[in-house]
Amino acid sequence: MRVIIIDDEKMITKMLKGYLEDHGFAVMTASSGEEGLALLYRETFDAAIVDLRLPDMDGNEVITKAVAIQPRLQCFIHTGSVDYMPADDLTSLGIDADSIIHKPIRDMSEICRKIEKKVKG
Repeated sequence: MRVIIIDDEKMITKMLKGYLEDHGFAVMTASSGEEGLALLYRETFDAAIVDLRLPDMDGNEVITKAVAIQPRLQCFIHTGSVDYMPADDLTSLGIDADSIIHKPIRDMSEICRKIEKKVKG
């Protein structure tokens, strides 16, 4: 499975990338929304892990644009915050409670399970 991580926190990105790669995922990273969207135009991914607070744009906007670029993309919100999009907006993008990854990450294996579950349907 191919995963893109869009997060400006280098330590978190490095940790997530390493763990996912160790568990058989092909992973690319981007440190901004624009960089992530550019990768989504060039490459195909099964899942995206998107930080809610990016330096150049809101993570919600990134997810909305990402799904428009790749409609089958399964998106996950990566956040330490509780102020997500309104529930109806999240649902329309395929985001449910299992699609939210809270910071700090306490159980890395849970992320693998969540991605596999959503991608395999």
